Amino acid sequence: MDILTAKNSFLNYCRIAKTLSPHTVRAYQTDLAHMAAKLGCHIPVSSISRDDLRAYVGGMLQEQGLKATSVKRRMATVKLLFKWLEREETIPLNPFHRLDLSIRLPRRLPRALTVEDIRKLLERARHEAEVGGTHSAQVMHFIVIALIVTGLRVGELAGVDLSDLNEAEGVILVRGKGNRERQVYLPGATAKAALQAYLKTRAMIETESDRLLISSYGTPVTPPRIRRRLSALADRAGLTRHVTPHMLRHTAATQLIEAGVDIRFVQKLLGHASIATTQIYTQVSDTSLRSTLEQADTLGRIGGQRGR
Repeated sequence: MDILTAKNSFLNYCRIAKTLSPHTVRAYQTDLAHMAAKLGCHIPVSSISRDDLRAYVGGMLQEQGLKATSVKRRMATVKLLFKWLEREETIPLNPFHRLDLSIRLPRRLPRALTVEDIRKLLERARHEAEVGGTHSAQVMHFIVIALIVTGLRVGELAGVDLSDLNEAEGVILVRGKGNRERQVYLPGATAKAALQAYLKTRAMIETESDRLLISSYGTPVTPPRIRRRLSALADRAGLTRHVTPHMLRHTAATQLIEAGVDIRFVQKLLGHASIATTQIYTQVSDTSLRSTLEQADTLGRIGGQRGR
């Protein structure tokens, strides 16, 4: 079996047997198409060696100048392909077996909004919803609140159906990565009121869609549309940073950690498979603590010790 045939068979397996989301399958398709183009579409998969994989990684990092995060993601997809080929007994030995290959990622803390930026964004969204009163403004107001209090991924929020919503309890059933289901909550009167206000305007729009979030034309609101409208809203709110839905996810997690919520609860809310992924937000909290202490400057404030 050559690489091209293996790639197509694996993608069919992901669609049919694993029932992965179209978004995930498209991502796999992109990663494996790149590998096939670089290694050769028609070479046998059984002939690919550890040296081929090392050369492929080296080419991406050195010749193509790809970021380490992109290379690591692509290699994770390639590894899934070969693991499946080995399980299907298409290849006698997985070239990833005992492969010593480490791709170091730069250590970066998640970007989150400050409390002041959160206030500005929420206030602008609320103002436009109340003053304008349009369906578009109402849906955006609810989206901003939902992302900030739940930490949902934008694709998860866009994929919520009306049947996934318990309006009275403020509970939303979400299907995350790997089709894993979890419940998220809209805590407090403000979040529930934003939901109710949006649902009132939604009920006045003719639509055949069961999606919770719909446009004024009755069509489902897509993640790209949410990204564009959130960025524009942030500009109108006077924020100088480019704001994305994922930044609001980071903001939600950071605020919960700083409020003292147990990290395992935050892990469950965000849908992280491993708590190690969630633990990075404790570092964000520590960074915030240090910044606050530096600003407090206890000795300087009370006229304390001078440097000697």
